[in-house]
Amino acid sequence: MKQITSLDWPRAEHFQFYQGFEQPYFNITTRLKTGELHTLCKERRLSFTYSYLYCLSMACQHYAPIRYRIVDSRPCVVDQVDMSCVFLREDRSFRFVPLVACEDIHDYIKKNDEQKKEFLNQPLVSEHFLETCGNPQQLYLSILPWLDFSSFSHARNEKDSLGIPRCVFGRLDKQTGELPFSVEVHHGLMDGLHVAEFIQEIETQCKLLCEQLLG
Repeated sequence: MKQITSLDWPRAEHFQFYQGFEQPYFNITTRLKTGELHTLCKERRLSFTYSYLYCLSMACQHYAPIRYRIVDSRPCVVDQVDMSCVFLREDRSFRFVPLVACEDIHDYIKKNDEQKKEFLNQPLVSEHFLETCGNPQQLYLSILPWLDFSSFSHARNEKDSLGIPRCVFGRLDKQTGELPFSVEVHHGLMDGLHVAEFIQEIETQCKLLCEQLLG
């Protein structure tokens, strides 16, 4: 983790401006273009869900602003993102599942399927949750495969001051290959331009994964 100084960050004034806001987060909802990813995953018997989560993970590695956080009231950039995703149990309740970052899509699917099986059987507020909920490397995810939503808002703890982003995926449009996608970020760390660039990076990673699967 590295502190961001005003010398190398033109948004230093903006950061200070939004620090005083009671609710400094903003949300953008769009339709994420995944191209042929769903079709290719189906042909190769790969999980489409884990595949787009993999693309999100890779985008986080390649786009630094999504790794900006607030630690001790100062802006910093974390070296990596630890994604935590909500998954449903058979009883229709949910659990938080920490996802393992991998460079290879097949490793990613295998390891995170194991993670899902393990953490679905743990309490909602598990030891791992208590140990990591204050970690600025976190990025929180939800998946709503039943809804083609066009807006979203999150429950937030008033003590949440780390600037951790929250992302939500919706129901795939199989005709267009588009996913409803919501991303919520701290305005002191990112503007709409940065969110647009981040979304473009996710779409780029989807294209790269499609090319990899075709190869």
